[in-house]
Amino acid sequence: MRSLLYICLLIPLLVSCHRMDTPCHRGAPRWIKPTKEEREAHKVPVKDRARFQLIGSHTKGTGDPNHLIGVVREGDVVAYWMTGRQKRKEILKGNVRASLYFILRYAHLAVAVRKQNDEKLRLYSSEALRGPNMLDDLSDMKDYSFDVYRLDKADRLDLKRLREFTAVSVAKSNKWIGYNFLGMLGIWSNMLEPESQSDIGNDYICSTSVAAALHYSGLDLDRVRCCEALNMISPKRVLMSQGRLFKPGEPKCCKP
Repeated sequence: MRSLLYICLLIPLLVSCHRMDTPCHRGAPRWIKPTKEEREAHKVPVKDRARFQLIGSHTKGTGDPNHLIGVVREGDVVAYWMTGRQKRKEILKGNVRASLYFILRYAHLAVAVRKQNDEKLRLYSSEALRGPNMLDDLSDMKDYSFDVYRLDKADRLDLKRLREFTAVSVAKSNKWIGYNFLGMLGIWSNMLEPESQSDIGNDYICSTSVAAALHYSGLDLDRVRCCEALNMISPKRVLMSQGRLFKPGEPKCCKP
């Protein structure tokens, strides 16, 4: 039985890497061993360094969130959280997903983006039973507590590529298998540094969907590598990452 369990855990690691030349990061967990990119972030030219900055915060039930929602731009990242009272209330209502908010500072992440040929901003993310999707618009933020983050060099993002990534990801997704349950458990995440449409995956969790979308748009996050084993990529980990801005299309991901 134990051998069968080991085999079940190894199969995804062996078959899920989307490119045969992709070296997967199977080292020590991130809280023990930082990535090479984290250690060498200071070597990135200042003009190409980027980090997320908090633009504003809204607590559900305290005032009108419309002002903050109104300043959200394409490429901004929305991080959802709950107060202690909200968490207890949701648990009593039987909302199992609320338990994640007891463990994580942020338990959901989305990025604001326009659908191609549409001026209205929507929220791209990935959720269980919905997979990667753009079903929500900014008005849906009113029902939650949330923080809005923006890159300090947001003008360097390639928004056309951001729209392209989200469109392809949604087209590839499947409501059930489109959610990466292995990634949610911190067992395995891949397709995190896509360079072309064929590299875009059909299964992400909320945080990896945002990280992959931003990479496709020209932001290389030092705490998110192309394949991750035994490392959970949480929303906070994405937001606390430093980034290297690069021109999309230049060779970057997963060199042998």
